[in-house]
Amino acid sequence: MTATATADVAAGSGVRVQPAPLAAFWRQLRFIARRDRVRAPVWFAAVVGLVAASAVSVVALYTTDEDLQSYATLAQANVAFKAVTGPGYGLDDVTLGAVVMNEVALYTYVAVALMAVFMVVRHTRAEEETERAELVRAAPVGRYASLVATLVWVSGLVMVTSVGLTGAMLAVGLDAAGSLAFGAASAAIGVVFVGVAAVAAQVAVSARAAKSLGGAVLGASFVVRGVADIGNGWMIWLSPLGIAQAIRPFADERWWVLLPLAAMAFVTTGAAVVLLGRRDLGAGILRQQPGPSTGSPRLGTPFALAVRLQRGALIGWMVGLALTGYFIGLIADEAEALADNEAVAEMLARAGQGSITESLLATMTLMVALIGSGFTVSSVLRLRTEENALRADPILATPVDRRRWFASHYSVAVGGSLLLMLASGVMIGFGYLSATGRTDEFLPVMAAASAQWVAMVVLGAFTLALAGLGTRWALLGWVGLVAGFVVGFLGDTLDLPQWARNVSPFEHVPAMPAAPFDAAPLLILAGVAVAFTAVAMVAIRRRDLG
Repeated sequence: MTATATADVAAGSGVRVQPAPLAAFWRQLRFIARRDRVRAPVWFAAVVGLVAASAVSVVALYTTDEDLQSYATLAQANVAFKAVTGPGYGLDDVTLGAVVMNEVALYTYVAVALMAVFMVVRHTRAEEETERAELVRAAPVGRYASLVATLVWVSGLVMVTSVGLTGAMLAVGLDAAGSLAFGAASAAIGVVFVGVAAVAAQVAVSARAAKSLGGAVLGASFVVRGVADIGNGWMIWLSPLGIAQAIRPFADERWWVLLPLAAMAFVTTGAAVVLLGRRDLGAGILRQQPGPSTGSPRLGTPFALAVRLQRGALIGWMVGLALTGYFIGLIADEAEALADNEAVAEMLARAGQGSITESLLATMTLMVALIGSGFTVSSVLRLRTEENALRADPILATPVDRRRWFASHYSVAVGGSLLLMLASGVMIGFGYLSATGRTDEFLPVMAAASAQWVAMVVLGAFTLALAGLGTRWALLGWVGLVAGFVVGFLGDTLDLPQWARNVSPFEHVPAMPAAPFDAAPLLILAGVAVAFTAVAMVAIRRRDLG
């Protein structure tokens, strides 16, 4: 169906009448709220809870003026710090609030932006891709009702989250003005990416592509901000993240900086509304090109089809992680300066027994692996997408066993994850070579990346087992990834017991190159992956599709 509205027949006239553009808006809003009755509180608790825990950790770590001044001196002089955390507003006359912002603000803005992208795409492009939007539009629902309801709902969630973030800062004892500025910046960046995601949902033809576009804009914003913070300061005005940081919470707040973000939000949401009016339901502005009339023999197997379906996502992830790896390699040599800060040096030392540089590389390799696990989980979840969209049925109607179909997508996830880690490891080595002229970290970093890959395989196998049990369970695979982040970066802050840390497969990987290689935990992880895979293969044969 490509009509812009359903047809009501005027009494006695036979004239087809379009509903008003926002007809049934309130019903749509209530429907979206009901669908998100679990997901929205989870997002709120995750974002606010992690930021609050991080703030508590920073407040507990820097308890004296000497600690604060030591941090400020390091952060202002170290390029690595500026590239990762920001320019260090307020560190000239350092306060506890300025240190907290330098540690948590940037990544809070990223988390809020990701929440906005995922939630908007869920209620727009994903609904069209599964054809549920067509059923809704068959009723007397206005053309713009669903989009506007989504914009209102997700913007409201962003606002509520920003209130929670403000409360978190007040709860750790920071002053009201800076806390309010932090909350306002979080709200502003969230609303900007509500608009970005809405535009992506009109441009792309699939939910995965829309999320990728939104993520690409966020990644570009992060990179531009990093370049600006290192040297080209004027470039912050090209990055929503840079502008949000320029509000300067706890550092002589500049409230007028909210205006450029408000303008960006207005332009992007307006553009989304205009684009919606210029396309057919189910289509995107970037139209899919028709394929050849005869399929290639190379697509004659389930594995070849899985590769074809996921190659675009894999290339995008590989480029993103390769650039991230090169950036890590460039700043790795700056890690020696961290030895002057006792608290930071102690934190990195937990990665192993090597030098500060090796500890930083181990920590960054873990971070790359956790980010890359997003591909691992989403690649396995392609099985769920294909099954829910009924595209699996034609494949399984042929002499293709369900287990073979499952194995094809899992193989892409496993092989693609290995390519991601090898590419990032190579680029970390090249970045380090570019900065120092030394090649001694190439092999150790490649070994570290390969070891982390084993944990990614376990996470993929866990998701596969959930998908085997049923499509409704498959999304819990993301819980495993969240657990990895919490254990890897907040385990000490939250004082998690060892049994809780052991839930994350990444906890068992040797922290190379700072720690020596140990094959035993990797073999155990491989055995766990095999066990999860076996569960998946048994479960998929014992249930109905869909």
